[in-house]
Amino acid sequence: MSKYVSLVAASIIGCVAFASDALAQNCSGAPVYFTGEISEVEGPLTVKAGKGCLFGLDGIPGALTETVISQKPKIGRAGVEGLKPYYLAKPGYQGPDEFAYTFIGQGRYGGPMRVTIRRKITVVP
Repeated sequence: MSKYVSLVAASIIGCVAFASDALAQNCSGAPVYFTGEISEVEGPLTVKAGKGCLFGLDGIPGALTETVISQKPKIGRAGVEGLKPYYLAKPGYQGPDEFAYTFIGQGRYGGPMRVTIRRKITVVP
């Protein structure tokens, strides 16, 4: 995969299942919408204990050069695989967690792009 990934300009970021399990089995949450290339938004997410979510890149408005975990979770684990962020819930844990990831790059009109998504997580059995 190239370091620079051009992406379709839409306004939605979705959650897809981590590994090969179906989305409904591991995590669920509404898409997160943002309106600009410099944005900070928040969205809820429900994740099964011991399971995880890999977040898609659909809707990023420009060319993505880096993805960083901008706030580490207190209970689970988060990281980046390629340019896609992921969250893994702690096995046996049940309760709230939170983390944030930031997409960094160049916007569709050549300016800077920095989109931060904060996820309020509820871990369920």
